[in-house]
Amino acid sequence: MKTIYIPKGETVSYEALETERLVVKGCLKVAYGTKARTISGSGVIIAGTVSADDIRVDDLEAASVTCQRLIAKRVQTPELFAFESAAVSCFLSSAYVAAGKLTVALSEIDEVQADEVIHLKPRKRSLFHLLLASALRSFWTSLITRPQKAEVMDADFEPVKEQKDNESADEELNRFIGMFKLARESSYTLKIIPGTPEENAPVFNPEKGKIFRPAA
Repeated sequence: MKTIYIPKGETVSYEALETERLVVKGCLKVAYGTKARTISGSGVIIAGTVSADDIRVDDLEAASVTCQRLIAKRVQTPELFAFESAAVSCFLSSAYVAAGKLTVALSEIDEVQADEVIHLKPRKRSLFHLLLASALRSFWTSLITRPQKAEVMDADFEPVKEQKDNESADEELNRFIGMFKLARESSYTLKIIPGTPEENAPVFNPEKGKIFRPAA
C-alpha cells in the first residue's frame, strides 16, 4: 500500500504500520512502529516509534522519533533524532534531542545536541510562518555573530625563544658586551670607528698606559 489516508474526525488503530506516504487528518494510533517516507496532515499521531524522511503534522506523540526533517505544532517524545532540522511551533517535550538545526518556542528538554538552536517567542503561527521565522532568525544571527580571536586578559606573556642544539653562542658578541659593561662601570666610553682595518686599529699598551695609533 503506497498511501494511507486517515480522514478528519476518524480514529484508526494499527499494531504496526509501514507505507510510502501517510496522510493523517484525523487520529492515528499505532501500538508499535510506524514507518513511511513522508508523514503529513493536520491530525494526531500516537505511536510506539515513528520513522520517516519528512514529518509534517500538528500533534505527534511517540516513544521515539527518527527523521530527516520535522515540522509540527506539538511533539512529545523521550527521544527525537532529526538529522537535518526540527521545528516545533507550540511545545516540545523530550528527554533527548539530536538535530542539525532546532527551532522551538516553548520546550521541556533535558539534553540537546544540535549545531544551531533557535528560540522563538511563543505566538500563533502556521507551520509555514514557523519555517520563515526560523530562517530569518538564523540569517540575522549569522550577521551579528562574528568569530573573534580569543585573547588572554590580565596575564603576563613573554614569548619563549627556543635555542637549537646546533646553534652555538656568539662568543665575540658576548665578549664585546662584557667589555662595554666594564668600560661603562669604569667611566670609560667605547668608540666604534667604522671601516677601520684590523691592522690599522689603535692598540692599547697596558705597560705604558697609552694608546698607539699606527701611521696611515
